[in-house]
Amino acid sequence: MKNIHLPTFFCVIINCLIFLLSGCQDSSPITNGTNEENEIVLTNYLLTEDETWVPENTYLIKGTLVVPADIVLEIMPGTVVKFARDAQIKVSGLKALLKIGTPIVEEQLDELVTFTSDSSNPEPGEWKGIFFDFTKDADSFLRGLVIEYAEIAVDIRSTSPSVLDCVFQNNKTAIALNGSDSIIRYNEIKDNEIGISTIERQNRPQIESNVIRENETGIFCENVQSIIQFNNLETNEFSLKLNVKFDLLISNNWWGTIDNEEIDQMIQDSADVELVTKQLGSVVYLPIAETRFTDAGPRE
Repeated sequence: MKNIHLPTFFCVIINCLIFLLSGCQDSSPITNGTNEENEIVLTNYLLTEDETWVPENTYLIKGTLVVPADIVLEIMPGTVVKFARDAQIKVSGLKALLKIGTPIVEEQLDELVTFTSDSSNPEPGEWKGIFFDFTKDADSFLRGLVIEYAEIAVDIRSTSPSVLDCVFQNNKTAIALNGSDSIIRYNEIKDNEIGISTIERQNRPQIESNVIRENETGIFCENVQSIIQFNNLETNEFSLKLNVKFDLLISNNWWGTIDNEEIDQMIQDSADVELVTKQLGSVVYLPIAETRFTDAGPRE
């Protein structure tokens, strides 16, 4: 029998073990890369050039994805984007642009884009949402987007992207508007804690032709300059809460009824002294729509 050189023998055994173990490793997605299932994982990712995301891939965002100044992120119709816990998209800096879904110039709505949690059993607030941070640009848009399980699905500050033909569901807050003249039109906003929240009196967002239903609060309003008309406000716990001392003029909306006493029960304002602890204005909602708007909500 030949003598075996022990160091050589142990090296052979170790190499065999490494080979066997490597075949059993989990084929998890590569950070900032792709796996066999075309899942692209982006962790604390900063765009350095314009990007276009396509429906052939699924995107998973971990941490914060930043769209900085002078960069455009375009997400094509049919694309699915998933978010890990506390993940967000931040659009920040002059001329930073986010374009999601079917372009506004196209009449026909294409396939929907989906933004959702990557949790197997998600709850509202699993991820942070989309944050527009002082971009001073109105060319961003969201059209044909389903967005769910976020803390604030779309948080818009000092800029005015258009939000059209979208579905917001199971979020803590669907849309927050702070110093914005955004057009919020033809959306379905349902099953959220707050549908739309507005502050900053100097701006006039246009909230029109939306279906706002089955939320704890449909609209939480501190911006009394907001244009709120032609919406279906129905089956919310409160369809509108006023949270500022000035009066809000809001007319030509459908409240699910034409009975003024019933509508008053859906509104929280100065008349509800037993519910509020601060000075509030009044909501003036006349004239009201006499029937439901059939053209409100996402268009096909």
